[in-house]
Amino acid sequence: MEIKDKKYYPIREVAQITDVKESVIRFWEQNFDELKPIKNRVGQRKYTKKDIDVIFIIKRLLYDDEFKISGAQKKVKEILAEQDGMQLELFEMEEKLGRQKIEDVKKGLMECLEILKN
Repeated sequence: MEIKDKKYYPIREVAQITDVKESVIRFWEQNFDELKPIKNRVGQRKYTKKDIDVIFIIKRLLYDDEFKISGAQKKVKEILAEQDGMQLELFEMEEKLGRQKIEDVKKGLMECLEILKN
């Protein structure tokens, strides 16, 4: 999926980018003070790249590192405090990591092919 560079993203698009269900994102909004997208006049959520970065952090803490909600809340605060207002760039980092994984798999397959040829 190609991710367009824009100022705001609707929740449906954020769900696709982060691979997190819309209902889960809304749940996280209630539990993480750092995730507060703006809402337009009709109440539609509009997420920034920073919001998407926060979702990636929460997702990693809960799903990969297996934190409980309370622990993840504290850790998110720590991570964002360490950044001290700097742009996190996790949004772009996730894309780079995805491309790197593909390159790693491709390299491994090429090595296997060479072994099979010999």
